[in-house]
Amino acid sequence: MSSQELARAERVIRAILEPHYDKAKNRYSSALFTGGNISLSRLAIKTYDEIVEIFLIELDKPNRAVIGTGEISVGDLQDICSAHTDKPTAISVLPKPTETNPAHAEMPQDISRGLAMKIIGKLEKQEIQRKSN
Repeated sequence: MSSQELARAERVIRAILEPHYDKAKNRYSSALFTGGNISLSRLAIKTYDEIVEIFLIELDKPNRAVIGTGEISVGDLQDICSAHTDKPTAISVLPKPTETNPAHAEMPQDISRGLAMKIIGKLEKQEIQRKSN
């Protein structure tokens, strides 16, 4: 583990956008975790509510609303990825703070569709509760 990598115990969240979830079929898309440089946010830096507020400001768009979050520990991510039978993958989660999100982090490794679905299955999902005006 490089000194920059997040500790296994650290918890991170990922924004779930409208295109990531088919409500009619109650099914998540692998696009939630496929590819590389997957953006996450660190609960050790900002509270859940503060991170959700950042998600709503930065990511919420027409036809791409932020509808929820998925939470998981870095250690669970690493265990799922290293145990993946098709192609075990060693992953890391690195801090990548931005001006608007000091809690931002990235998982730089390329994640396959099959592995993404395993990660999604282990996420603690929570629906975003929007404030009424």
